[in-house]
Amino acid sequence: MHRKSSTPQAAVQPVSSAAPAPVPGPRVSPLRERMLALMAERGFAEATREAYVRGVLGLVARCGGRGPEAITVDEARAYVAWLKSSGASATARSNASAGLRFLYESVLGRTWKPVSSLRQRMSDDLEMRGFAAKTRASYLRSVSRLAKYFGRSPETLSDEEIRRYFVHLACERKLSRSTVKIALSGIKFLFTVTLRRDFTLTGVAYPKKSKALPAVLSTDEARAILRNVEETRHRACLSLAYACGLRLGEACRVSVADIDRARGVIHVRQAKGAKDRYVPLPPSVLPLLEACWLSHRNPVWLFPSVGRPGTGGRAAQSHVPLNTVQWAFRKALAASGVTKRASVHTLRHSYATHLLEGGVSLRLIQSWLGHSSPSVTAVYTHLTEQATSAAAQQAGRLMAGLA
Repeated sequence: MHRKSSTPQAAVQPVSSAAPAPVPGPRVSPLRERMLALMAERGFAEATREAYVRGVLGLVARCGGRGPEAITVDEARAYVAWLKSSGASATARSNASAGLRFLYESVLGRTWKPVSSLRQRMSDDLEMRGFAAKTRASYLRSVSRLAKYFGRSPETLSDEEIRRYFVHLACERKLSRSTVKIALSGIKFLFTVTLRRDFTLTGVAYPKKSKALPAVLSTDEARAILRNVEETRHRACLSLAYACGLRLGEACRVSVADIDRARGVIHVRQAKGAKDRYVPLPPSVLPLLEACWLSHRNPVWLFPSVGRPGTGGRAAQSHVPLNTVQWAFRKALAASGVTKRASVHTLRHSYATHLLEGGVSLRLIQSWLGHSSPSVTAVYTHLTEQATSAAAQQAGRLMAGLA
């Protein structure tokens, strides 16, 4: 007799040779996709995008999983305040605040921080008088810091309190002369223009004025830096800044219509001081500008804002962010081996100095740079190799025979 097995017969399932079904990844909400896409279009770095999203996710978790659309701005601002009281790092608080502000203002179209009527009036006054966006922001920031220092509206401050505030900036915080002057200009504008009050400050202590000369690159050094700029769009923007002596903001905001190939000039629009000007455009830079435009074909901007992978330039609604071009310059400077302390603005100083060395009149250089006063342009006479060399030879002749 055959002995029965004590192990029950189990149904044997055939082994399938097909690949296992993929495990679905976490679902990305449409709102998060919109926020990421908008940040990419505006040129935000990948690390910044991730930090901003983490800030939003922290708010969602704090609010019991509710979507940001259902969370009020007041709740979001209260969350940022809670982060500070809970001991979160300054970096985490800053990223959360910036990320939530971007979400509510740029994505959801809500007001993150209500603007007081006084601030709005001052902003309108600045804009009506043609102040540049950067200057408007600096002036408004100066007034905000004054209000924060005293904890009340600047309208209620006396002349003595304002004088004491500037003593605090100059003597206690030891801010630079230029920073103190910007604060004074902004606060003076508020009182004289917006509030229509007399503004007389006496006894304000200014730091000693710095007389340092700007750094200047040689033509070889400038070319070495530009050769090391990786992206065509950034290299074209920086090359144009050097070839035409443009400020960073002027170069980034160049539109396709500003390039006049027939006349060989570039139209610099609404530059510093709200003054347009024409600047000669060297033919040698045209092929690079054309290659840049062919890479995106944006109908408006010569240097549009594009996504992280370099896509989306054709439909971009804004120009390349200034900090993106600054980052590209710093990276190229490190790769070039040039050891001078240079910035994008150094290209403008170098442009003016090289023109002066080439025999171009100071009056023409003043016009091309957009300077209101010839005394501002005259600083470049101290930077030319010819002037330095001639002075050194004269000093050598005078001191001959001392040893």
